[in-house]
Amino acid sequence: MRRVLVAGASGYLGKYVVAEFKRRGYWVRAFVRNPEKLNHVGPYLEPAVGNIVDETFVGDVTKPKTLRGICRDIDIVFSSVGITKPSEKAGFMDVDYRGNKYLLEEALKEGVEKFIFVSVFDGPKHTYIEVIKARELFVEELRRSGIPYTVIRPTGFFSDMAGIFNMAAKGRVYIFGSGENKMNPIHGADVAKMCVDAVDMNKEEISLGGPEIFTYTEITEMAFEVLGKKPKITRIPAWLAKTLILPLRFIKKKYYVMMRFAIAAMTNDFIAPPFGTHRLKDYYIELKKRLEKKIK
Repeated sequence: MRRVLVAGASGYLGKYVVAEFKRRGYWVRAFVRNPEKLNHVGPYLEPAVGNIVDETFVGDVTKPKTLRGICRDIDIVFSSVGITKPSEKAGFMDVDYRGNKYLLEEALKEGVEKFIFVSVFDGPKHTYIEVIKARELFVEELRRSGIPYTVIRPTGFFSDMAGIFNMAAKGRVYIFGSGENKMNPIHGADVAKMCVDAVDMNKEEISLGGPEIFTYTEITEMAFEVLGKKPKITRIPAWLAKTLILPLRFIKKKYYVMMRFAIAAMTNDFIAPPFGTHRLKDYYIELKKRLEKKIK
């Protein structure tokens, strides 16, 4: 039985990756900071997986001493470790770059067969954004390391689209730019399938998106339709959005970086080769069901 380390196992994608590796018969070691998160359905409907992991390793990627032995007896390392929300404790370079580098060093010590890492679709074109720069710097480390690897590059997760749904639920959605730029977002379960497929594929990079292409306006209108609400959309020109967030650069830099990332996402086309079967409307319907349960 092959043994895999899933780093970032309590995150949106990480939980689906744990479930997919287990479904295919792998022994799974889940690396997390807070093991309790494994036991609950996540905020974006990602499954609870605490009862199916074979072993839990608790540590902090920003503290190398806590990682000793993490890759012992491991064949495959998968990592989606990265900052999804701004934090005052650690920055993108601390987690997305150096944290993954520490994991790679442990993998090299133990002679791991392959390292699978999740970055961003068209990442090298957008390294002016700090979070993408950090992840692409780690990709360079992987290339230089000599270890067999695959970089998975999804366009954007359904969990990212949940942000639009949540704004619609509150009555109004704010879009940066015209709203006519296109993307094909992908469900975490579909990305997880490709991550596990990549173990036995001889590919260093795989770009993928979901089976459907939408403009941001279409995604927003779909959210309102599922909610049974009349669309209320405010479009903020990209130049104005960039100007408005400038003060954050000096006050709350991490928020500035995340907003800059959102502006780039909404004002560029992100269309990758289609993969998977999950539909965004079905996902929005599930989000609505959960919302209705909370209201009750």
